[in-house]
Amino acid sequence: MGFRIKEGEQVPAAIKRISLDQVDRSVDLLELRTRNKARAVHEARVCFKKIRAVLRLVQGEIGREIFKVENAAYRDTGRQLSAARDTVVVAGALEDLVREFGEKLADPDIRSLRKRLRRSRADQHIDRDQVAKVIDDLNAARLRVEGWPLFTDGFGALKLGVKRTYKKGRDAYAVAQAERTSESFHEWRKQVKYLWYQLSVLNPMWPKVLDTFSDELSRLSDYLSEDHDLSLLRDRADRSEEYSTSSEFEKLVQLIDNRRGHLQAKAQTVGVRIYSERPRAFANRLQSYWEAWRPVSLPEHPRDEQMTLAYVPPDDAMTRAARVS
Repeated sequence: MGFRIKEGEQVPAAIKRISLDQVDRSVDLLELRTRNKARAVHEARVCFKKIRAVLRLVQGEIGREIFKVENAAYRDTGRQLSAARDTVVVAGALEDLVREFGEKLADPDIRSLRKRLRRSRADQHIDRDQVAKVIDDLNAARLRVEGWPLFTDGFGALKLGVKRTYKKGRDAYAVAQAERTSESFHEWRKQVKYLWYQLSVLNPMWPKVLDTFSDELSRLSDYLSEDHDLSLLRDRADRSEEYSTSSEFEKLVQLIDNRRGHLQAKAQTVGVRIYSERPRAFANRLQSYWEAWRPVSLPEHPRDEQMTLAYVPPDDAMTRAARVS
């Protein structure tokens, strides 16, 4: 229940609690006490994405400039930990294909590529100095969360954000269907995840209904994530001069393309249902759930400086990075 608004909890307190929980969880993960350090780093990056989804949910409340600074901070923090991700993803995507189409990918060339990718994945290491810097950045970010200017209770604090996220996902879906490029499907995937995380926050309004909707978003995210991983594998195969003339590699590329076509068709089937509403109608529907769940909003927090820390942005370099994002 940590990533959800609680019964009777005011929106400003809920948003800060949820965000601080994700910051603290990411720091705990990055202490790297577990044996599977790569998994811990991956889960920490998921925490950053969840915070970015929450930021989008309250963008209308915190304001455009603070949103840009905070969004860039968590985006860049995640990127610091993503250097080894592509190799791990590509190796995993190939292993999945081999498990499903082993008899078609038994050629020595494919075995050689698998060994190379496995070796590259095993050689990846976690830069502890970099992780320590990320933890320092997160501790600073924690103080900034306390200063986010959130005062309004009720769905009015969230409506603009969820409407905007739904609209962006709906637009990205239309672009992906029209262009059918790896980039457009990847952009759609990001918007799907933001909406999925936001509905997790709002789940207590009507759990049974929103559980079903979230399950569909999760399924759609899985299709688009696998498609993205396969696109990285295909790109690696295309750039592999050693095997560019191999008939087995042509077979591999064909399998990738066929699998991606199948995944994209399944994503389209789910997507057309998820994005069947107009953004305003979608936001109004969620508002009606909120008002049935919580008929009367709790009083606003008074704008008392002693009730919240003043927001202090990160250093000038981070602010400049946000402005060009």
